[in-house]
Parts: sequence; C-alpha cells; structure tokens
Amino acid sequence: MKAFIHADLYGRKEDAFLIDGERFCRFGTSEEIEAQLAAEDELTDLHGAFVSPGFHDSHCHLLEFGRYLENVPLHSCRSTEEVCRLLSRRLSELPEGSWLAGRGFNEESFEVPGMPERKDLDAVSKDVPIVVTRICGHKMVVNSKALELAGMDENTVMEGGIVDAEHGFLEETAVTAMHNVMPDETEESIRRSILRGQKELNRYGITAVGSDDFVSLADDWRLVLKVFSSMAYKGELTVRVNEQCEFPSLEEYAKFLDEGYTTDVGDDLFRIGPLKLITDGSLGARTAALKEPYSDDPQKIGYLLMPLEELQKWVELGARFNMPSICHAIGDEAVASVLDLLEEVNLPGNPLHHGLVHCQIMSEDEIQKAIDMHLDCYFQSLFIDDDSAIVFDRVGAKRAEHSYPFKTLYEHVIACNGSDAPVELPNVMKGIELAVTRKSIATGDSMNPSECLSVAQALDSYTVKGAEANAVSDRYGSLKEGLYADFAVLSENPLNCDVTKIHEIRVLMTVMNGETVYENEGGVRS
Repeated sequence: MKAFIHADLYGRKEDAFLIDGERFCRFGTSEEIEAQLAAEDELTDLHGAFVSPGFHDSHCHLLEFGRYLENVPLHSCRSTEEVCRLLSRRLSELPEGSWLAGRGFNEESFEVPGMPERKDLDAVSKDVPIVVTRICGHKMVVNSKALELAGMDENTVMEGGIVDAEHGFLEETAVTAMHNVMPDETEESIRRSILRGQKELNRYGITAVGSDDFVSLADDWRLVLKVFSSMAYKGELTVRVNEQCEFPSLEEYAKFLDEGYTTDVGDDLFRIGPLKLITDGSLGARTAALKEPYSDDPQKIGYLLMPLEELQKWVELGARFNMPSICHAIGDEAVASVLDLLEEVNLPGNPLHHGLVHCQIMSEDEIQKAIDMHLDCYFQSLFIDDDSAIVFDRVGAKRAEHSYPFKTLYEHVIACNGSDAPVELPNVMKGIELAVTRKSIATGDSMNPSECLSVAQALDSYTVKGAEANAVSDRYGSLKEGLYADFAVLSENPLNCDVTKIHEIRVLMTVMNGETVYENEGGVRS
C-alpha cells in the first residue's frame, strides 16, 4: 500500500489517499489514511502540494516527438543563422551515412521573418542530406543532397503537395515522399524514440495520450503496432497510449480491419483508438484549406489533401467496423467538408465519438453544426502563443472573430486539450494558462477573450475530458476510488494563483499506475 498525505486534492475535500497496487482505493483525512498503513507500507507527505489527475494530452505524436528530441530541436531559433548553427554543431556528431534532421523552427517568430532555404542548408553541407521541418510539420526545407536522393527537381509534380526545388521547399505530400526515402526504421529505433518521448511527457505531468504514430516515421504500421504492443506487454510504457490510427492507403486500412483491429482492441496501456484522417495543411504554412483566399496572401487558398469521394470511403469503412473518424481540419473549407462527411455516418448523440482535430478557422454555422452533431473536439490552446500574432492578418478580422472557439465548444460537447507535439512542446501548465487568458506569453497578443476557459475547465480539458473522448473515463482521468492511480503533483494550486503565472507552476512528481515515473530534482518526499 502507498499513502499520500497532506495534499491539496483537485475536486475533493479530503487531503489524503491510499493506493492499493495500481488503483486508488480510499480517500480521507491524513489521519484516517495514515492509520490504515502497516509497517511495510509506503508513506509520502506532500506538504500541501496540489494533486491533479494525470494529464491527458488528447492529440500528439509520441513517436515523432521522441525522434524530434533525438534530432535537432529548433523551437528556440530566432533566425536562419541560428538554425544553421545548430545543424552544423550536430553535423560533426553524425555517424557515417546518416541524414541530418531538425524540426520546430517558426519563421514568423524570426527577428527577420523569412524561411531558411536550400542554399542555407547547402552551406551547412552538400554531402550529407539535410531535412528541416517547420513547426507545423506541413512544410519542409531540404538541401541539394536530399533532393537528389529523393529524385526531386524543378520538374517534379506532386499531387496534394508542392516541390519548389529552387528554394528547397516541400509541402504536404512532398514532405511524406521525402520521409519515405530516409533510412528505414527498426524495432529498436522505434522503441528508443518512444522511450525518449514518454520520458519527456512524464516530466510535464502527462500520464495518457491520444497519439498518431503509425505512419509518422515508419512505412509499415505493423512495425509500430508491434513495438507498442510489446512495450505494453513488458510494462515499459509510462504513458497510456490511445492510438489515433493513420494509414498510407485505404487498402492498408482495410487490411488492419481484416486482421481484427478496431477501436478498444488492446489494453489500458496501449489501446486502438479512432481512425485519424488529415484533410488539409496548417495555417502557419498557408496550406490549410480556406473558402476564400488568405488575407495576407491573396494568391493562396490552401488545399484539401484528399478528394472528398476518397475521404468518404475511409469514413464509411471505419463506421462499418465501429471505428470512429477524427479529422485534422484547420481551414474553414476543410472543416465544412468534414462536417458534411461525418454527418452521413454519425448516429444521434455520437456514440462512436467521431471528432474534429484542431478547431481553428470555423464560422458560426460550422461551430453550431459541430455542436448539433455532438462531435468530440480536440483543440490545442498552446497554439494561441504563436497564432494570436498572425491569425487576424492571415484570415482577416471577420474569419478570426469566430476562430479557435474553445469555450463555446467546451460548454456543449466533449472538448479536450493537447499539444500536437512535436508541433508544440507538451507543456500542460502553459497550455492551461493560454486557455484561460487567450493571451500570448511570448508576445502579449490576445485572441477572442470571450472564448477564455475558467481554470477548472482548462484543467478538466487536460484530464477527464480526454478520457471521455476515448470512452475510458471509468478507468482514469479523475481522482476517484477504483480508478487507476494516475496523478501529477504540482508546486502550486493553479485555481488559486495569478492566472498569468500558471505557466511557472512546476510538476514535482508524476505517478502512473501507482508508480512514480517522474520526480523533480527537489522532490516532494519526506
């Protein structure tokens, strides 16, 4: 038995709890809980620290996040020169025959805005293939060697994507094509990236994720499935993974279903979740599909990545096997198309949990339709930090007025929060603050303050709401007797502090399945 006493428990009046094996078995006063212990049991005094249910990042890319951390992280870069400097530093460490990869730069936040180009990466090396992915994951810059190995040049035409060989720019399906010529993954390389990614997630208090992994690095979804299943069986996972299943083709999806897989197959460590479909690009790369051109670039309107007739086949096939579809749709054209398609398969009350991922550029009519259909909505309040500075210029005031409608959706449907890591770092406390203030911590720019969540709503969006979207709230997501003992210990109660300081709250300890998977160097144990 493990007892935790003198705690500030979220949503409860008691100040202590007891864990029997993997589950919460009793809540009570510190005196009551301490009296239950035998000499061999474990006692931890939390000295008044705040305890939240373990955080649930409802949409991320665990495997890709781990690889991001292994490669060259570029989130902090503020210039092309800094990007190249970090790449050059790693170049000397690369084993022979390796590719040099980095991700996370955002040219919008550069001191002098402007994308790195092929010539910049060629200056780092013309002999080693270099690929650098924008923060959103929908645009990539590559050097001449990478273009050569991929067989891409100024004459390459890519359906659903763009190859600009002169500048080394790739968009959408061209990014996927470049990934396909990079070195093959192995079971060990995948396992290593999962271990690296989950360790960092635990550091932010995260104990469960909705994660899109099947085609993020490997060509074969079976290889990724095999590694995750093996790690779950061996007890090596320190986050619960609800797999958001993406496939390279409809034929491969059919094979997956034929082999007996569908939503809820698996266990409480690794479980098959919904089908994940990507219908358009990103706002930052101007590839999100809009009904009208971008306000700051009238020559662009974005584009759908898949014909609607083909998308319909995916959605209908999944529904026949009781597998919901959740669709990445950022632009209003993509959102409208997805709503029309899901309406054809959705049953009253949405028992399968079909959903929208991102919920960014939406009209009032589209918001209402999503509510009427009871769609699950997966949003990322972390995007506000960067997007609040660009959204009004990018789509104009009229479209921006109803965009990122997190509070409206939260009050009417299951709306859950996440990071889309490695698009953003999975910093939950920062995400909670941004959901509450709608004001960028980096720039001070604000976005639609009428859509601010309360602190309690923001906390729930990162805990119980993620569990509800995955239909596992009877297993975890709350501090309740009988549920898995997944929780995070925080240095301060976010409900009681200055909301502009929430991002400064530290995670002191993360516990999953009753086992400590992260503890701050300062610790909380007595």
